[in-house]
Amino acid sequence: MTAILFFGVLFTGLLTELVSTKLEKYKQSIISFSVAIVLTLICSHILPEIFSMHNHRLGYFLLIGFILQILLELLSKGIEHGHVHIHGKISNKELFVIFIGLSIHSFIEGIPVNTLQDLNHNHVSSFDSFSWVYLTAILIHKLPIAAVLIIFLNSINSSFKRKIIFLLLFAISSPSGAFFGEYIVESSFFSQWSNNFLAISTGMLLHITTLLIFEDHHGSSGKFKNLLTIFGGIITGILIFSF
Repeated sequence: MTAILFFGVLFTGLLTELVSTKLEKYKQSIISFSVAIVLTLICSHILPEIFSMHNHRLGYFLLIGFILQILLELLSKGIEHGHVHIHGKISNKELFVIFIGLSIHSFIEGIPVNTLQDLNHNHVSSFDSFSWVYLTAILIHKLPIAAVLIIFLNSINSSFKRKIIFLLLFAISSPSGAFFGEYIVESSFFSQWSNNFLAISTGMLLHITTLLIFEDHHGSSGKFKNLLTIFGGIITGILIFSF
């Protein structure tokens, strides 16, 4: 799973470097489509899995994740949404702060990947492990962001070397989180935190997906096209684990 995360992000970033001018035209549609898939997986699989534990405290960890993402966007300037909320020339310091925020987000997302094997798998019909549902959700979320990262770096005329370094660091951030999560749950204090980590990460994803869908629906002149894209993503998300 960590290899899929690493090489999936790396391949997407390299492919974007080759076709960035053509891809940028469809960037918003790709992000809207992927976000709708992720939101569908959250609602149909991940949230039911979390609350099947009958632990009301997990709701607080969902809220922690939601708030944590708001705080991280003070650093990342919303690049997880497919655009950066900053105007004018970006200094090297600002660029590194944005990347640090994005990497922390990606690292936290990766923490649950290797810690979910012991959950009750009540909502998955075609895979043996709930981990595959979660992996699919964050992978569908991360691949467009890898493309956005390269497009953003191109827009500020970053060198090829810098783009590759940033891409490699971003690609390794989630796998690093996965190994960290696997290590930390072996300690006595965090031994029961698998569900908590999942809830925190899900809260972060909820913030991003809901905000993006509202932005796309209300903030764009092509509302009908956006609605079709979102509905297509929802249908695709429903079908992914239906067979």
